[in-house]
Amino acid sequence: MRITALNCAAICLVLTLTVSAADTDAYTRIARMASSLSSGEPVGAIESFDRGMPGYNTIVERIQALTEQTQILCSIDVVADKEADNPAADVHHLDLDWYMTLTSKMDGGPVERRRTRVEVTMRRIKTRSGEDWRIASLAPATIFDPIVIP
Repeated sequence: MRITALNCAAICLVLTLTVSAADTDAYTRIARMASSLSSGEPVGAIESFDRGMPGYNTIVERIQALTEQTQILCSIDVVADKEADNPAADVHHLDLDWYMTLTSKMDGGPVERRRTRVEVTMRRIKTRSGEDWRIASLAPATIFDPIVIP
C-alpha cells in the first residue's frame, strides 16, 4: 500500500468525516505522519511517536530541523505488516519503504532524495479520547537527519 501526501489528503478527509480524532489503525497514523511532513508541520509528525520510546527527543529535534530547512515530499509504502492477518492486534511490526525528496529552502540550495527501508513498531495506546496508534520504535532514525548544506 503506497501512502503519499496527495492520496493521504483524500484518506484523511474521508476519515475525518467518519471517525473521531483518534486513528483507527496503524496505517492511518503512518499516512497522517507522511501528510504532516509533506505539509511542513513538525507537530503533526511528532504526534505519531510515543514519548516514552528510546531516542524520542532526538527524533523530535531532527524532525523540527528537517522541516525548518527543507520542503518535504514524503511517500511511505507499507511493504509488510507481520500482524496484517490480525486487525485486533495491539502491536504491528511494519516494514516500510520510505521515500522523501528534501528541497532546501535556501535559494539555490541542494535537493536530496532519500529512499530507505525502515522498520517500525506501532502500538495501540489508551488516550483521553479512546485509543490511538503511536510509533514505539523506528530504525534507522537517520531517515530524519537534516540535509547537509555545503
